[in-house]
Parts: sequence; C-alpha cells; structure tokens
Amino acid sequence: MAKVTGPLMSIEASGQFAESIVFDKRGFARGYTIPSNPRTNLQQKTRLAMKAAQAAAKHLNATARATLQGISGYRWNASLLSEALGTNLANWDMALSQYETMGESDQEILDGLVITLNLTKTIEVPQYASTIDSAMALYAVLLAYNRVTAPAPPVALASISTLFT
Repeated sequence: MAKVTGPLMSIEASGQFAESIVFDKRGFARGYTIPSNPRTNLQQKTRLAMKAAQAAAKHLNATARATLQGISGYRWNASLLSEALGTNLANWDMALSQYETMGESDQEILDGLVITLNLTKTIEVPQYASTIDSAMALYAVLLAYNRVTAPAPPVALASISTLFT
C-alpha cells in the first residue's frame, strides 16, 4: 500500500474520493472496493450465537464477573464467550442439543430467570430466519462458566440464579 504525503493537494485526507480511492488517517491510500458480506449460513448462525451469548453474559452479577476476571483478567468476557461458542460453534451446538433434551422443570427454571432478568423471549439477528430462546443462551453461558472456572465445583442448573443479577 502506498503512503501519500499530501493527497489531493492537502495535508491530510481520510475517507473515499469519487468511489475510486480510499484514504485512511495513517496516510495510506488504496483502491475503493465494495465490502463483501457473504451472509453464509454458518456466518449468520455465529452472529446469532454471539449476540445471544453476549445478551446473557451481560447479566452476570459482580461476583461471577470477579471470579472470571480473576481467571482470565480483563479479557474475561471474551474468554467466556469464546468458551460458550467453541470452535465452529461446537460448544454452542452441544449446549443447544442438551437444552432441547432437558426436562420440563429445568426449562421452567431457565424461563423463570428470563422473566426475572427481563430478557426478550427470543433473540434474533437481522436478515436471518432462525432465532434462539434467551433461556438457551443462559444455559450456554452457564455451561461456559462452569468450564472456565473448572476445577471449581460447577454451578448447578437449580442454582443458576446465583450467577445473574
């Protein structure tokens, strides 16, 4: 990439010029390209999983956050979300399948927590047909929390409310 020192007879330039040249604040110029966003099924599913996991994780209470911060440092949120999703959504898909096969009483615990936290029933991303139950996202974050804090005793599903505000 060429570095320019007086683009277009000025001292600085940023942004695009006539849909042909793009300048950045570092002084570099490149050709204009239309950004690609292929919206593959896996990409959309990952966006949905990330949004759902983040929506659940933001309701963790101060004690749970402090525990995670003691393990992962200031990147505790990224560590938790990475563990919730897993490589190629492996952990997310496992949590989803476990959620679908759990008993009615366990789902009622999660549904009650969704109401307590005032979460929407489902989470969705624009231009994608699938949605995720907020209760499932809470369950995935619980499993991720237990994996991140291992070898500490895992938090049982019946005690999930102790993690969230």
